[in-house]
Amino acid sequence: MPHAEIFALLEACGHVNDGVESARSAMDDITTATSNEHQQVLDLLDIYKSEDGASKLFKDCLIDSDITAYVTLEPCCHVGQTPPCALSLVAAGIKRVVVGFRDPNPRVDGGGLKVLQDSGVDVLVLSSAAQKDTDSSGEEIAAANECANLVEHFVKRISPREEPIGNLDELINGKKRRALRAFAGRQKTDGTIHEVFWPRDFSISDKDKKDSEFGERVNLDVKFLERVDNMLWDHEIILLRLNNVVHKKKGAKLLSERIANELNAHVAQVLGHTALLYRPAFNPVLDLDELASKDDGNE
Repeated sequence: MPHAEIFALLEACGHVNDGVESARSAMDDITTATSNEHQQVLDLLDIYKSEDGASKLFKDCLIDSDITAYVTLEPCCHVGQTPPCALSLVAAGIKRVVVGFRDPNPRVDGGGLKVLQDSGVDVLVLSSAAQKDTDSSGEEIAAANECANLVEHFVKRISPREEPIGNLDELINGKKRRALRAFAGRQKTDGTIHEVFWPRDFSISDKDKKDSEFGERVNLDVKFLERVDNMLWDHEIILLRLNNVVHKKKGAKLLSERIANELNAHVAQVLGHTALLYRPAFNPVLDLDELASKDDGNE
């Protein structure tokens, strides 16, 4: 599957109306797009994968425009099922590329930057600027840090664990659940519990919020799920504040279970319209067996 910048180029060069929707269409087995739109994206990707596909689609299409491309991760430079992203940007005539994070993958690791620079493209790597340039603006440093976090969490999502965690709902018994609740209670007392709030949405009516079944129907926002996912990677145990979407405990239970199911997490507790979620980090910090043993000994 081509990377995000290729779908952005497809839009910029007039091949599709919306690069983001085209990417979703290409990734989804069942697309919400019409069959014609979906087939158009697949046909374009077939062209891109063919010999000299980058030139066929993008050659000089942006050469007369002074365009800067902003990419989270360094464009790739190796040939796989698709051409290198760096060469596609060069083919299109992009003048400047701002990179949020240098790709640590040994197959890239600066190679994409070199391809761009050797082709006369002006390249700025925010992560390097933030580390070495004392005059970097706060905005640049914040952007560099955000890109680094995005890459770090993405790598965790796609990397296999040394020991798969399995189904947490089956693995966590009552004693371990009580230990998680006690641990979270201590964090609340200390003011160190990490919370994620469902964003305020004025399209959700008070009637819906009071409907116990609404937690089963409400759309799960991708950005919200990503934020919860990132917090679980970083902190393992978090508190979901769902009062902006449900006002009934049953609604909070249904909604938190859907969120947990999406992220392979465990709902340790639901109180009112708040839910306690747990999932071991990539390198687990909490030892649940030890935690349960300690709490059992304190009873």
